[in-house]
Amino acid sequence: METGKGLISMVNWAKIRSDFPALKRIINGHPVVYLDSACMALKPQQVIDAMNDYYEFYPACGGRSIHKFGEEASNAYTEARHKFSQFLNAAEEKECIWTRNATESLNIVAHSLKLPKGSKIITTSLEHHSGSLPFIERARRDGLGIEIVMVQPDGTFDIEDWKAAIDRNTSLVSIVHSSNVTGTIAPLKEIVEIAHDSGALVMSDDAQYAPHHPLDVQELDVDFSAISVHKMCGPTGMGVLYGKLQHLKSMNMCFYGGDTVSDVRFEDGKILPTYLPPPEKFEAGLQNYAGAIGAGKAAEYLQAIGMHEIEKYERSLLEAALKRLCDMEHVHILGTDDINIKTGLVTFTVDTVPSAHDVATFLNDELNVMVRSGWHCVGPYHYQMGIDPKKGTVRASFYLYNNRDDVDIFLSGLETLIEASK
Repeated sequence: METGKGLISMVNWAKIRSDFPALKRIINGHPVVYLDSACMALKPQQVIDAMNDYYEFYPACGGRSIHKFGEEASNAYTEARHKFSQFLNAAEEKECIWTRNATESLNIVAHSLKLPKGSKIITTSLEHHSGSLPFIERARRDGLGIEIVMVQPDGTFDIEDWKAAIDRNTSLVSIVHSSNVTGTIAPLKEIVEIAHDSGALVMSDDAQYAPHHPLDVQELDVDFSAISVHKMCGPTGMGVLYGKLQHLKSMNMCFYGGDTVSDVRFEDGKILPTYLPPPEKFEAGLQNYAGAIGAGKAAEYLQAIGMHEIEKYERSLLEAALKRLCDMEHVHILGTDDINIKTGLVTFTVDTVPSAHDVATFLNDELNVMVRSGWHCVGPYHYQMGIDPKKGTVRASFYLYNNRDDVDIFLSGLETLIEASK
């Protein structure tokens, strides 16, 4: 197994852990071992407080009311977008659009981007359903071509497959930057270069990548990025769509109504709207002000720790877990064991237990170890690997608030289950 480099950190991870109130619970005499952050990250007190401040002290409409509460809400909402644009290193704040989640971000691009007739969209067999289905449906709707790049069995991509697939007829590539099943990180910068050389745009699903690694959209030169804030210590129901400004300006609108217009005239019996540019163009109606404020605080919280530090720390936990898992009989790991190209998660099956759900149930009921079981909304890869989605796979995902005790309790519990099920 290849190991990471420079895994020593000066961050006080025990202090970081204390920021998360959910981890202070004791359930049936056991502490909480939360290993489901790839689905939903826990929230630090700082994010909770920032959102509560809005509800307690200035719960008003931003951008509409001129009173003091309205002014404070507007300022906090604007500041949140600034914080998130810094988190992504976007060229301009207006390139960050608030959405409900990465799924909505992906759908906005899939259905609003103008694509040439007869062109081709490319996606992969490793995508979350949200990263493939919106584009498959767009292709079906408009009679566009669709091509699937097959991931390798270890969850990596062969760059030669991308060179063969992307041609002058390709208009858009939708690719997961970091898989929520294998944890493997795609060679995104190379794929972007290949796509741009052929005149194609690239949509990156960064729902799993953004919470765990430094994400610089300008350095990657990606055209679009979709992020779910609930996976990065922020509130549920909040997402971000990053898009290069020239693309956002040229896209069709998908929602209409309040806050999307600069003027709505009535002349000669006709209603004549004049629409605003991005980001307002995509943010119709009353916004989730508390959610945006929480999203900005989450981005600020992670940046204060340092995304490089978080990446290194998670990989140290992953390395410890993989060393023992690789030696366990009856455990079969999906994806590469090279931690240098993985996010901090591991997905596996246990051949002595009927289904992944049985593994998750045992760990939860006996030890308060919370893992994910199922197909993780990635049916095609499970079918590709010959795994019945109904039996599913088990996923343990690590984040900045986990520690070696969490890893050891999880692995010891798994060993106990395997021994009892032989």
